[in-house]
Amino acid sequence: MKLVIAEYLRTLKERDELDRLLPDLLVEMGYVPVARPQTGNRQYGVDIAARGKNSDTGTDELLLLVVKQGDIGRTEWSSGNQAVRQSIDEIFDVYLKCHLEPQDQSRSIRIVVATSGELKQTVQANWSGFVTDNQAKAHIEFWGADAIATLIEKHLLDEHIFHDEDRRDLRRALALSGDSEYDRRDLHRLFMRTLDLNNEGQLINKPKTGKALLKALRIVNLSAQAFAHWTLRDDGDTRQGLFAVERAMLWTWHRIQLADEKTRKDAIAGPFNMIWWGYYRFAAQYFERVQSHCFVENSLTRYASNGVESSLIAFEQIGILASIALFLGFHPVATEDEKNYWSSNANVVADALEAWLQNNGVSSSPCLDRHSQDITLAMFALIGMGRVDAAKEWMRKLFRNVDYAYKAKKFVPVDTDSLDDLVEKGGWLGGQATDRMMEMSWMLATIAGWSVILGMDELYEVLAKNAKDDYPNVCIQLWHPEKDLYQHLYFQTAHFESGVAEAPIHLPPIAEYYRKQMDMIKESEFGKALLESPATKAGLIALDLIAHRHFSTPVSPVFWYPLMGNTSI
Repeated sequence: MKLVIAEYLRTLKERDELDRLLPDLLVEMGYVPVARPQTGNRQYGVDIAARGKNSDTGTDELLLLVVKQGDIGRTEWSSGNQAVRQSIDEIFDVYLKCHLEPQDQSRSIRIVVATSGELKQTVQANWSGFVTDNQAKAHIEFWGADAIATLIEKHLLDEHIFHDEDRRDLRRALALSGDSEYDRRDLHRLFMRTLDLNNEGQLINKPKTGKALLKALRIVNLSAQAFAHWTLRDDGDTRQGLFAVERAMLWTWHRIQLADEKTRKDAIAGPFNMIWWGYYRFAAQYFERVQSHCFVENSLTRYASNGVESSLIAFEQIGILASIALFLGFHPVATEDEKNYWSSNANVVADALEAWLQNNGVSSSPCLDRHSQDITLAMFALIGMGRVDAAKEWMRKLFRNVDYAYKAKKFVPVDTDSLDDLVEKGGWLGGQATDRMMEMSWMLATIAGWSVILGMDELYEVLAKNAKDDYPNVCIQLWHPEKDLYQHLYFQTAHFESGVAEAPIHLPPIAEYYRKQMDMIKESEFGKALLESPATKAGLIALDLIAHRHFSTPVSPVFWYPLMGNTSI
């Protein structure tokens, strides 16, 4: 287990990664952090400061951490303003003379250089001499990846939480992380045991509370991050890493909602904040890997063995890119500069999404009815970022291909999730789709709704006519949530447990009539269900949208009907 943690630590950057993990470790070691990393503030050599009792000597001490990334060699030791030696000298010359609080004057001082690498042999003599020369001023230590891994295993992954079966599950998950077909079941078992959840997302008997629960949430985060970073290796599948971090974030949020009010507040401010930022960092790394492929014609879909596989790849990427764009676009901000930063990043992802749609023709040929959720998220992202023309162009292509599919009974977006049905009875390998594969459709209702939102009344009216004349036996439907939605949304596929279906939907011949029906849905009890969202109340709107995609829950119309008449936001 120590080797797994050390390998994970070596992948971490100094800023916003290693320096966010160390305060949690110090808390579990009995220290109270008094200064955390802050971007833009002069820190005089100290990245993290904490008060506590040294477990080895029993003395009260002020622990000052200097956080660095990677191995420490000659260059990192003494070259430049950010070198280790200069940082420690600044602690002696400025921090200890001018920034100590009165209560710390009598405490012993321990300075720790913490890094995700090791101390190279070329600098060990310099280090030893420096430590000896300054031992009267402070006790100086070096924590490399192996030392930090030992402390994490002892204090964060102790025998009370990280049992042998959890270790076995994590090792199996890491071993299978390179398999694109792996369902991450071992990792999910670890998550559920640690979070005290059964297979229905309910609490088991005697669940953890207070500090024990906060500690459990940190374990879930660390396990997910270790798995995700493992997939960044050459033989890893980064999709697996992204899905693991998403699952950890969603199940953690689900578990937090089952805790008492005080624990919820502490969990959101502490461990969940870490998980939220962990998702952001890994999503950024995932996007860096796929970004260039979005601007090359058929860059990923060209390797598919048939049209089915091409469609599955295309719409999976559409959903993921849209989720990341919405996460960035809806990120909570406090200042105008923050707003500009997140908006700029969201638009970079939207650029890639738009290019993906243009460069992959199969992006307009969904093979599963549930791809309607990916379409909705992408429309949400495109319209929300002012790319209405791109949204309209894609909608025209979607209508053309889906309408043809239902008329010809070929290449139909089938209404089951069975890939066997898709290739054998869905009309994707040369034959015609069976009537059973065309009994129901969310896709047609999705195209109808977005056509009206985009002001494409003529397209809607052609769809309404064709649905009546050419494929009248298809039951057009949508799903609407009820107030218990949020008991399920963050844990599983919610529409099997909550809500009601609107079916069959008979599309009126005139777009204005359907617009009135959409207005009625917005103002109904279904619309009020959105007000119950704990994520929205916490300013984390994107969490709900990620949950819909991750668990293949249809994105309810009450989420996107409000865009009607406001397609320039």
